[in-house]
Amino acid sequence: MLTKMLSLALLAAWLLVSAQAHVPSPSAAPTANPIVVERFARPGPLAGVVARIDLRDPRVAVKVLMADGLGPVGGKDCAGRLEVPSALARKHDLAVTLNASYFRAEPKAGGAPPVTYFVGNCGTPVGWHVAEGKVRTRPAEARFEAAFVVHATGRATLHARLHELPADARFVVSGNALVLERGQVATSPKGTVRHPRSAVGLSEDGQTLLLVVVDGRQEGHSRGATLTELGELMKAFGAADALNLDGGGSTALVVKDRATGVFTVANRPSGLATDLPGLPVERPVVDVLGVVLREVPAPRQTPAEAPGR
Repeated sequence: MLTKMLSLALLAAWLLVSAQAHVPSPSAAPTANPIVVERFARPGPLAGVVARIDLRDPRVAVKVLMADGLGPVGGKDCAGRLEVPSALARKHDLAVTLNASYFRAEPKAGGAPPVTYFVGNCGTPVGWHVAEGKVRTRPAEARFEAAFVVHATGRATLHARLHELPADARFVVSGNALVLERGQVATSPKGTVRHPRSAVGLSEDGQTLLLVVVDGRQEGHSRGATLTELGELMKAFGAADALNLDGGGSTALVVKDRATGVFTVANRPSGLATDLPGLPVERPVVDVLGVVLREVPAPRQTPAEAPGR
C-alpha cells in the first residue's frame, strides 16, 4: 500500500513539473501592444499623460532627433532650426514623440514683444545630443551632464553625470537632473516651483521606458509639479530611475493613432499663441525623443512551405 502511494505521489509530481515546463513564459509570448498611452489626473490638480513602452519588443526603436535645418541662419551656424514636436513626429513617422533638450535660441530681431520660439529659428541644445553615434553637441554646463542613453543593442540607461560617452552610445540626450535614482526620489533645493514637466524613466529591469508629461500653469486643470513631485510621480508609474527634461512651455507629448495615421498632441501645452491670446500652442523645440514602431517582416517561406504547393 505504501509503495502504491509513493508511486502515485511521484506520478503527480512528474505531471506537475511536466505541465509547468510547457507553460510559455510571458516574455516568450508576442506583445499585443508594446506602447500604452494613458492620461492621469490627481488631486492638486495634477494632470498629464504617461506612455509606457516595452523595450523587449523587436518592433520598438528609440531615437533622438534634431529639428531640421543645418546651416547658417542670420549669419550663425545652427545645430538645428526649431520645429514643433508634432511636425517632427509626422516627418519621422514616430509612434510617440516627447520634447527633449534644454536649448538656446535668440529672439527675432525687431520683434515687439520679442518672440524667441518660432519655427525655423536657430537653436542649440545645451547638453548632450548624439544621433546615430554622431556627437552634435556636448554639455555647456555640469548640470546638463545628466543624460539618457540608447546603446547600440537598443538597451537604454540613465546617468546622473555623463562625462564621457559609452563606446556603444547610439543616441544621447541631456536633462538637468535625475529626479529618481535607484528607486529613491531626489530632493533638491532647486526646482521647488511647480511647472509643466517632461521626463523619461526606466523600470528597474530596464525593459520598460516611461515618457511622461505633466501639464501646468492652467488653473482648474493642472498646477504643474516640483522636481520632487515629479520624482514621486515617476516612481508611482513604475520607474526606478527618471530624468527631468526641458519643461515649461516646451512640454508636449505627441502620439500617432495607428488605425487612422493621425498625430495628436496628447497633453495640454501651457504655451499660448502670440496673435491669438488664450489659445494653447506647441512650442517649437530643437530636438525630440522619439519611439518608432516598426513592422517586423514575416519570415520568408521556402518553396516547400509556400501555400498551394
